[in-house]
Amino acid sequence: MSKSFVVLQTDFGLNWGAVASMYGVCKQVDPGLEIYDLSHTIEQFNTMAASSCLQYTIKYWPKGTVFVSVVDPGVGTARKASVAKTSNGYYIVTPDNGTLTHVKAMYGIEEIREIDETVNRYPGSEKVNIFHGRDLFAYCGARLAAGVISFEEVGPSYPLSDIVVQELTYGKTGDGYAEGQVDEALEKFGNISTNILIEDFEKTGIVQGDMVRIQIKNEDQVVYDEPVLYHRSFGFAEIGDPVLFNGLASFVALGLNQRSFAEKYQIKGGKGWTIRIDKIRQ
Repeated sequence: MSKSFVVLQTDFGLNWGAVASMYGVCKQVDPGLEIYDLSHTIEQFNTMAASSCLQYTIKYWPKGTVFVSVVDPGVGTARKASVAKTSNGYYIVTPDNGTLTHVKAMYGIEEIREIDETVNRYPGSEKVNIFHGRDLFAYCGARLAAGVISFEEVGPSYPLSDIVVQELTYGKTGDGYAEGQVDEALEKFGNISTNILIEDFEKTGIVQGDMVRIQIKNEDQVVYDEPVLYHRSFGFAEIGDPVLFNGLASFVALGLNQRSFAEKYQIKGGKGWTIRIDKIRQ
């Protein structure tokens, strides 16, 4: 049986041995497994950030890849340890705590199974219940990827309707305008992501090269209200100038050329952060 890739995502960070322990467990299952990192700097306990990151990453990997995603504030409690088989051909090994929200909405989930700890738990770990990332998820994911177990041998299936999801809302669009929420500020480059789908934004009639007026509010306080270029990438704006663009996660995004938009304007994103985009008509 051919082996699948294993891709790890956590909120553990890399300044201690947690991720290396997950690697070690996988290699004990099968030394030949190829293991890769998606991210280990997801904001701690932020299951929706993990969900979003999975949504825009999984489709770029070969079908059958096993993603092990562990952002688990409820570790050791009654929340289910699960493996989801997505409708577009991937496996996600994760606590069922909201991490599957975006994947279920964007791609669909064909089947989900609860991990049978009597079979698919790292031997000798039974007295520890605070590191399921290593003892359940990495171990079960490695066994699945290596072909030691089939998907059916993960454990019992349960109804798709029982999957824990958080509410997803999408921006609204009309002739010459769009409005929605600032979902998050991306830490590395300081761009901000919205909940306005690119395919919906295309219906506004706003095209690349147009100038738009963007207003961002935190609750009722206006924190940004300026004209902005909408274009294909940062290089069409001067260094330090803003540009609206199609982001990598299927949504419209906003940034500064070679600067941090989020840092300059102190934008965090999330509940209460809204954005309005209006075409500037000549």
